[in-house]
Amino acid sequence: MRRPLKRPLVSNSASQPAGNGSFAEISDRTVDPPWVERLLMLHRKVRQAVAQASYAGAGTRNAKGDDVKLFDLAANNATLTVLRKLQLPLVVDSEESGRLEIGYGTPRHRLVLDPVDGSDNWARRLPLSALSCAVLPVDASLHPDWVEAALVGPLEQDTPLIALKGSGAWRGNDRLETSKLRNITEAMISVELNHHSPSPGLARLIATARGVRCYGCVSRALSLVAAGATDAHVDARGRLTAESYLAAARLVIEAGGWVAGLDGAPLAAPESLTGRVSLVAASSRELCDEIVEVLGDGQH
Repeated sequence: MRRPLKRPLVSNSASQPAGNGSFAEISDRTVDPPWVERLLMLHRKVRQAVAQASYAGAGTRNAKGDDVKLFDLAANNATLTVLRKLQLPLVVDSEESGRLEIGYGTPRHRLVLDPVDGSDNWARRLPLSALSCAVLPVDASLHPDWVEAALVGPLEQDTPLIALKGSGAWRGNDRLETSKLRNITEAMISVELNHHSPSPGLARLIATARGVRCYGCVSRALSLVAAGATDAHVDARGRLTAESYLAAARLVIEAGGWVAGLDGAPLAAPESLTGRVSLVAASSRELCDEIVEVLGDGQH
């Protein structure tokens, strides 16, 4: 039985690539540039699959107990088909099919994916859902610091967001950068409230921020922070599972942002896809620290 690698000593750090080249030029300097094309192919095939699939329920539940829709299964089957055609030995951890080993030989990489993050949104025709896929060393723990390549692919858009560890986060050839905002009173934030009654600290945060949104899809919420469209995202419910946030958290880090637990400490690394966490993702460490302070003040 393999033991997960320990968390790296340095967290929330994204080294800057040399020069200001395009995404293609940057990806050519990574350790494993083929992952860019592989992730792009995954996004294309999943978009095709969900566009043709029914919105009806499949009559089953996944390992977390969530209802599975037919488009969830179609998206999952599409990802597995693409990955099997690569003829690479891989470990695949999917929300819908659990843990699988595909290909022959000793796998080097583990893919953690949610075929349709924001499934309830997609079922209601709301444009807030995505394919979320993170590529990690096979023995690495479920923590954003270990993610080598990441994709958040909106299901209603042709162009996904991709991050390569140490090389930045990108939408096509446009590099993503957070807003760098530092003050909560000026911040546009998103807060996940589904199945959750806000604590006094969270209520104070909502009242203090300049504006508040709720999207029902963590990968898209974090992507907006990475792109500078919003300044922070807070999920204090203790319900997040790794397949939905790992890739997007890498986007935030590579775009210059900060990701932490509700107490400001490094984000927890769950043991499996059923382990649940809370998180704060912010455009800067200063904003993250201020959010943590406001959350904590409301608990006293």
